[in-house]
Amino acid sequence: MSEPQILANARIVTPEAVIEGGVVMREGVIAAVERGDNVPAGAADLRGDLLIPGLVELHTDNLEKHYAPRAGVEWDPVAAAISHDTQLAGSGITTVYDSLVIGAAMGWDMRDSWLAPMLGGLRRARDGGMLKIDHRLHLRCEITHPEIGAIFERYCEEPGLGVMSLMDHAPGDRQSPDIEAYKKRYRSQIGMSHEQVEAHVAGLIESSRLHGPENRRLLGEQARRRGIALASHDDARREHVEEAAALGCVVSEFPTTMEAAEAARAHGLQVLMGAPNLIRGGSHSGNVAAGDLVRAGLLDIISSDYIPASLVMAAFSLAREPFGLSLPDALATVTSNPARAAGLDDRGRIEVGLRGDLVRVRLVDGRPVVRGVWVQGERVA
Repeated sequence: MSEPQILANARIVTPEAVIEGGVVMREGVIAAVERGDNVPAGAADLRGDLLIPGLVELHTDNLEKHYAPRAGVEWDPVAAAISHDTQLAGSGITTVYDSLVIGAAMGWDMRDSWLAPMLGGLRRARDGGMLKIDHRLHLRCEITHPEIGAIFERYCEEPGLGVMSLMDHAPGDRQSPDIEAYKKRYRSQIGMSHEQVEAHVAGLIESSRLHGPENRRLLGEQARRRGIALASHDDARREHVEEAAALGCVVSEFPTTMEAAEAARAHGLQVLMGAPNLIRGGSHSGNVAAGDLVRAGLLDIISSDYIPASLVMAAFSLAREPFGLSLPDALATVTSNPARAAGLDDRGRIEVGLRGDLVRVRLVDGRPVVRGVWVQGERVA
């Protein structure tokens, strides 16, 4: 048996309280949580810094930024996976569900060509022992694609597949209720001509009408049969949530209205919102503010979405005004709650018997600074 790893003289955030003490890890598992400020011989002295569970990330497309860092540039997929992993580890994330699109909506077709290289890069990096943290897979399924069922079948055996989300990005509903604003954004940001945008919008709306309902049903059955946690995406109305609940969804990702978040809570779905929304004070696309859901008691899970370092920032912001959650409750939104939603019962809390996934944090001018990260008892950052 290997020598135990001891982290001492810390303020440990347990599910119930913040206590002064130390954590003993053995064979990658938390073997003891002890009170007191003593520093045994050979222990790492954390000098009063906070010790929190490793963060669990359910929805981030950050890998895409490393694989395609600029328009027209595709990077070495193994190097991209390593760079992505390093960034997440340095942000305190110890478990990630890499969120990759299948059946990309029209206008984002390049994502279809990225998928196989990114998955291959992750697989080679993982098998080669090049990654620091636990990488799992979240397939973001665009239900407007007529062949989404067949595409899912091609990737359903990928290692670590544990989350699926059902997305419909057709304008006029959900994330983009204002069709004219959607068209303007595409013309300015993606450089489409007027005629191209009109055809793009008409095609998406028609595909949603023709294929959406059956594809939702088909993918919901796949998730149930395979034991995969299912999420709905961009719910805007009570009807969206009712449909999601009937399909077996356990998470409502980024609901766009208070009505949808309230319906999600009523139907037992966990409400997930983006950390950038919370930190910035509102949605960049004009949808409901994450802070409003916090004040209404409707936020369960935070995702870094597109900025990995925002995850720890958002959690600590919940423990300050104007929110004022206890630190254990605030951190649960990025640790135990997402772990539970994904069906992981071996992490997300500092408790004896759970994985030794831990993060040392120091508050500097009110900002949480990650100063050390352990995954299964091994220091990785």
